[in-house]
Amino acid sequence: MSGTRSLRANSALAFAGDAALKLSTLVVVLVGARALTVSEFAVLATALAIAGILTMALDLGAGTLLTRDGARSRGDRGALFAGSLAARAPAFVAVLIVSPLVGAVVGRPWTALAIAALSVAGAIALTVLGCYRSSQDIRPEALQRLAAGVTTILCVCAAALFAPTADAMLVALALVAALTIAPLSLRVGTVADLARAAPRGATLRRAAPIGLLALATVAYYRSGTVALAALGDDEATAAFGVATGIAFGLLMLPNAITTALLPRLAAEDDHGGVVACTRRVLAWTLALAALVATASAVVIPSVLPIALGHEYDAARAPFVVLCIGIPLIAASGVIGTALLSIGRIRALGLQVGISLAVNLVCIAILVPLAGAVGAALATLACEAVGLVVLVHVARAALPGLVLPARAERSAMAAEAAVP
Repeated sequence: MSGTRSLRANSALAFAGDAALKLSTLVVVLVGARALTVSEFAVLATALAIAGILTMALDLGAGTLLTRDGARSRGDRGALFAGSLAARAPAFVAVLIVSPLVGAVVGRPWTALAIAALSVAGAIALTVLGCYRSSQDIRPEALQRLAAGVTTILCVCAAALFAPTADAMLVALALVAALTIAPLSLRVGTVADLARAAPRGATLRRAAPIGLLALATVAYYRSGTVALAALGDDEATAAFGVATGIAFGLLMLPNAITTALLPRLAAEDDHGGVVACTRRVLAWTLALAALVATASAVVIPSVLPIALGHEYDAARAPFVVLCIGIPLIAASGVIGTALLSIGRIRALGLQVGISLAVNLVCIAILVPLAGAVGAALATLACEAVGLVVLVHVARAALPGLVLPARAERSAMAAEAAVP
């Protein structure tokens, strides 16, 4: 059975696993851009964006619910795990059956089936990993992600050599996702008591609000690629796919921290302890994200033409814009995790709804005018607005997190007044 680890140890493990996964994603982007034609890479980028959205729709918040509420006991963990999988199994089957029919309409049935397979495997993986996260031991997840990362690199490079198409790469990714989560799926009984299953309807009702938040969040991360595929041309879609693939890969450190933070905060009984822990994490995360974003914005645009060729020169400007948003995303992730740990779902729903609305309006205006740069600006705008909303909510829900609490400010003022 896994043992509980400290937040620092779990963050380090999560970072190692996420770094392997993000590195493999970066390899997929770089190898795809080099091996495929621009139009075929545009298909790959669009397919990955759709798969990301569909994965979160099929997960429907189950992974996050397990991470938060499964931290209480092995019994709660196992009941939520079994109940959530049973409730969503019909949706998994339906997506796999319907996807080729939808793909046939646009002339790419195999692409659609590969997207569906990748999404179902991803949703199951999120549920399984949520079960392990709730035990506050990220080691199994880190090992799984390391295995997935290495295998992805090998399979994608093989596809690029022997079958350089978007479909072949998508099939490789789906197979890797399914095969690398299988061992942890078979051993889930080591961290959870599977003797009973939570009622399906009740589990869905508990998970759905969280799932809708995650779905909306992923939607405004991926909407730029989908919008460019619909409104722009292959060159703009491919350029934005490269920019987002690299920029979102830089979020590996903030993502690792929030992965370990949620079960740690969910197990915290004291409200003050939640604030104190989150404040420390927020300060470090924001500082590290700003450093990574600044260095990347300076170095990577000059390397892109060398690595990918001048066909992707257009990726440099949107990449720099997206780098500006990295500290904003990192701060939002930490504050949002803290609010989620205390059950402020409605407040998070407000933030995500406003962000998504801003994103869609900006995309409608900016993509036709500025292409990939417009899509990047739309992402930046929604992240800035979202962070403002989260800060406003956190000032009331978690006093002292963003600004010193009233009692702390009074003490500081009194101390300053002493000669």
